Amino acid sequence: MKVAVLGNCQGEGIALCANAMSLGVDFEFVNTNAAPSGAVDLLPELTKYDLIFAQAWLKPSWPKQLNNNTRFIPAISFQGFHPDQCYLRAERKGGGALETITNDMIMYHSSIIAAAYQAGLRTDATINLFNADTYNKLNYLNAWTSSKRELFWESHRANFPLGAMFNRWEKRGCFMYSMNHPLLYVYEDIARALLLQSKIRIDKNNVSIYLEDPFKHYSIWPVYPEIANRIGVNGDYVFVRAMLNGTMTLREFVEHSFSIYEQFDKDSFAAIGVSLDDVGKRLGFKGEADSVPSSTIVGNPYRYVREEQFWKNSVASVSPSELDPVIARPRFTILDKEKVATAGSCFAQHIARTLSKTGFNYFVAENAPPNMDAETGLKKCYGVFSARYGNIYTVRQLAQLLDRVNGDFVPYDELWLNRDGNVVDPFRPQIEPAGFADQAAMLRARAEHLAAVGQMVRDMDVFVYTLGLTEGWRSKRDGAVFPLAPGVAGGEMDFDRYEFVNFTVDQIIVDLHRVLDFIAKINPACRIILTVSPVPLIATYEPRHALVATTYSKSVLRTAADEIYRQYDHVEYFPSYEIITGAFNQGVYFDEDLRNVREEGVSHVMRIFMKHYAGNTQMGISQMEPALTHNTTTATTDPRSKLFDLVCDEERIANH
Repeated sequence: MKVAVLGNCQGEGIALCANAMSLGVDFEFVNTNAAPSGAVDLLPELTKYDLIFAQAWLKPSWPKQLNNNTRFIPAISFQGFHPDQCYLRAERKGGGALETITNDMIMYHSSIIAAAYQAGLRTDATINLFNADTYNKLNYLNAWTSSKRELFWESHRANFPLGAMFNRWEKRGCFMYSMNHPLLYVYEDIARALLLQSKIRIDKNNVSIYLEDPFKHYSIWPVYPEIANRIGVNGDYVFVRAMLNGTMTLREFVEHSFSIYEQFDKDSFAAIGVSLDDVGKRLGFKGEADSVPSSTIVGNPYRYVREEQFWKNSVASVSPSELDPVIARPRFTILDKEKVATAGSCFAQHIARTLSKTGFNYFVAENAPPNMDAETGLKKCYGVFSARYGNIYTVRQLAQLLDRVNGDFVPYDELWLNRDGNVVDPFRPQIEPAGFADQAAMLRARAEHLAAVGQMVRDMDVFVYTLGLTEGWRSKRDGAVFPLAPGVAGGEMDFDRYEFVNFTVDQIIVDLHRVLDFIAKINPACRIILTVSPVPLIATYEPRHALVATTYSKSVLRTAADEIYRQYDHVEYFPSYEIITGAFNQGVYFDEDLRNVREEGVSHVMRIFMKHYAGNTQMGISQMEPALTHNTTTATTDPRSKLFDLVCDEERIANH
């Protein structure tokens, strides 16, 4: 039996291990680097094989006639250990085409060193950049999470689960020599899975122990100590040259890199996979020879920060309607065909409905029946959010909803009754204004709902979640959390069965991790935007002033959102809360009850959202007019002006 292992150099490692593991099969490595059009150019050669193992990046152009005997495998690219590593291309001085710059690490470069060279820094100033402060600014300290997510997306593309294998790899420490060269035991694990899938007999295990690992000869990039400490492995600044031809210290590597770069036009530098311009901006480089990175600043460090970082320049001197608190480049934008889903508190409905009117592909997974009119559908909570879940005020609610979708949590409280004796879903108490006629109807609607939420998670490209409250009520029996206290819109309050809870920062962060992990397992390409509702608590159950309780609640949510933003590269924080509640607008964005948000405030929020996240620059601009036009006079003279009526479960608390 002959098997082709098709791909880049990683295919060589898989073929090496497979040949050692299965003695009766011939595994041949077929290098696609020699074929400009990939498998198409190799088609005549590939037809002679009984089976083909091919890397997933070849899938889009894969010949149909080879489908039946092909297994796709993920390419192992993982920068969690080496986030500073990149490829670099440039033109030689005097002109010429762009070429890949090679060095004693073959063709691997440091983004920090390349950006520092472009900015005109000398050796000592460049060495001083290698510290935790720099890595924090470049988000290197959080690279593990984003790299894992990208690897699992590649695994999903190949339909080749890596979860159990990855868990074994990370327990062994650093499993990568560089960003795309794993250690040999990684290839062995992949080869074993392929053999099992293909029902090929395995004669030997643990072959990576005695086989010569060819990839350690390419070059070995160090795990920087500050990054290593963050992820729990050993670290240093020792760069191992290709062919194990000695080592370089950090100083030697900087000097070696600079000597290579002198042959090239630094204005033509183009790093693959990273923007050197962005690296320079994050590190505070201002120009070229006179650049001053944060690690070499002398005197008052605030002399070097952006104008937007000063209150006077960015708040006090700006027209309220023009204030834009987003100064960092967004981590991603949203294209007009990408599905955007929403969930959260009452304020999230402003975002949902405005998105649907401005050219975004607002995703509704649970639609009203075809014969239901729009007004009735709205009253029954169809289309208010991406699924018919009503308000999801606390993160624990959202986490438990996803657990219920997956069948991992079945709450004890199956139903409540309202004052009329009709059935109410405890977790969506107001989606049927009069309640359900009976338990069977409610259970059918619940099953449809959970299926729709599952579809939403699978298909959404972007998920916008608005954090609303920290206060809630939960069952003492199983910890199930409800959007409203028993007795407000159904059920009966029984303090032997239910208790009040006010979630802490740590609890909310843990719940957000749960939510993100759930989404990543099902839909690893999904991106997240977190925002905090500016709407104050309608009431607090704690014995303290509503203003104090609101300040605590919003502070906790804002802190939790920021912590998550700092830990995940695919998560953004959008400052809805700051735009509406900021002192700069002197309260004109609230109605006369000082709680409900007015049209002008929502327009300001969405104008900033569109500015930074609309992948197509003109998307939705025409549809948002005149909503984009801020009118302070109207805001102060017509306090009844609202964008639309909200479906807000919390309002029932005040109806006593």
